[in-house]
Amino acid sequence: MVQCPNCGGLLKFDIASQKMKCDSCSSLFNPYAFDAQGAEETTEYEVTVFKCPQCGGEITSTDETAAGFCSYCGASNVLESRLSKEKKPELIIPFKKTKQDCTAAFEHFIKKAIFAPRAYREAGRADSFRGIYMPYWLYDMSQRGDINIPTSTSHRSGDYIITDHYMMRGKLDTYYNGVSYDASSTFADDISSDIAPYNVKDITQFSPSFLSGYYADLADVGVGVYKETAIDLAQESTYNYLRKSSPMAHQGFDSPKEKVKSSIRTNVNVTRSAMFPVWFMSYRNKDRVAYATVNGQTGKVSADVPMSIPKYFMCALAIAAVLFAVFQMFFTITPKILVLLVGIIALISVLTYSSEMKKIVSLENYDDDLGMLERERKVEEKKRARAEAQKGATFEDTQGATGDAYVVTKNDLKRAKRDESKKKKAQKKSGGMLTWIIIICLVFVFGGAFFTDGLASLLDTGDLGLGFGIAMLVLLIIALISTIKAGKSISQMRTKMGLPASICSTVSLALITVIVFTNSINDTLYYIIAIIAMVGVILNILGIIRGYNYLAMRPLPQFDIYQGGDDRA
Repeated sequence: MVQCPNCGGLLKFDIASQKMKCDSCSSLFNPYAFDAQGAEETTEYEVTVFKCPQCGGEITSTDETAAGFCSYCGASNVLESRLSKEKKPELIIPFKKTKQDCTAAFEHFIKKAIFAPRAYREAGRADSFRGIYMPYWLYDMSQRGDINIPTSTSHRSGDYIITDHYMMRGKLDTYYNGVSYDASSTFADDISSDIAPYNVKDITQFSPSFLSGYYADLADVGVGVYKETAIDLAQESTYNYLRKSSPMAHQGFDSPKEKVKSSIRTNVNVTRSAMFPVWFMSYRNKDRVAYATVNGQTGKVSADVPMSIPKYFMCALAIAAVLFAVFQMFFTITPKILVLLVGIIALISVLTYSSEMKKIVSLENYDDDLGMLERERKVEEKKRARAEAQKGATFEDTQGATGDAYVVTKNDLKRAKRDESKKKKAQKKSGGMLTWIIIICLVFVFGGAFFTDGLASLLDTGDLGLGFGIAMLVLLIIALISTIKAGKSISQMRTKMGLPASICSTVSLALITVIVFTNSINDTLYYIIAIIAMVGVILNILGIIRGYNYLAMRPLPQFDIYQGGDDRA
């Protein structure tokens, strides 16, 4: 807490004046004026660390009175706190955009999201954004040395193709300063890249005074995690520049791209720690949360926008009604053509669902988030240490343990039994799910075929010929394969979602295939099966929307680290 020298009131960093402003007397002060109070230079600064009891998220503040809500899950209070000394960042970009600027930018952004839930829109307008300084690593890199890249150009002369070979030579002297990556595992890499870039012209020396009135997150990702990524970015940028500048740019280099990039020697000269400003809004639904973030310097918005199912279906029904009227005016749709169209729609919905499941698994496994992968690695190391200590141990066995040995607690033993039970249930569930999908589809296809008019009816497909039946069978096989893949994706998720929703459309395609091969002359039957198939499509679309909302809403940030209090309790 920074006190006003004039009246003793609370000083907070004022964005408009870029100075410290007193809440009571409105006096303004230079933020660096409060760093000179002690003669001894220190590399640490004192903060209050707040731990949210709802999600386990940790944020810091220089002002104890600021702990009214959690920036990560939106909980209305942050009860648990402790004092901590943290290493000072070297640099900081102070907030440039006010909360009013932030709210206006979000409202402009959300206008384009017509299916966003009303509660999500209202959350962004209800003064829900919180200012938080996020930790970043800055990399200063240089590229020096000789460059030799073979290139060529070709032209035709009569019956011959003549190729001229060249060697692009030169000396490289390139600098990349301030390449930044967020240093918080809780701050997802895709969010930080969406609101980038930050303009380093506003960067200044760090002072704890800038944090007064705002939250801050602590760096928990090592400086080496993004080093190779930063080097690759510099090499990619230099490669693109060389390609564009080459006299033979329209022909390309003879060497593969990766070989040329690897020949560009890149050195990381300096790494620096910094804090960048972010306006943060969280929209929580059960154990998941959607984030809206605004760059506190430029006002650029990034948001996880969930979808309202009622809004989507109202819009879909309106479009369907218009299309139905148009088709009725200009086309004559026979029952079999109707069934074929419905089958194609069903297949599209199945493929879309399978694609969504792949994205969800990638998100759940943090495939593109190096910071979260680093934290996962640390968590796994902690679990392995527990597992090694738990082997054949009981609580009584460890009561006299001393030294550096890990002491097994009652919580450890309970957690080990619970994790083992969950693992067995997940294996049974995922193993049986795909089997049931295959059995259901085979029963519909072959069972329906054998209980109809026999093999002759299978080959007699009516006016559209054998191709109609074969087409439906191909659609069914593709849908079946896609559904099995979706089931495998679901089995890899941390949070199980049951059977894939695409099984509804797959079963519908199986029914259509049976009816087509039986060559029924009853048009009513085709209409009934088309209605059933559309119901399956609707259920599949519901599954797609649920999957999309699951993808748009992330797991609560730190449950995997903080599991119900002190591990040694």
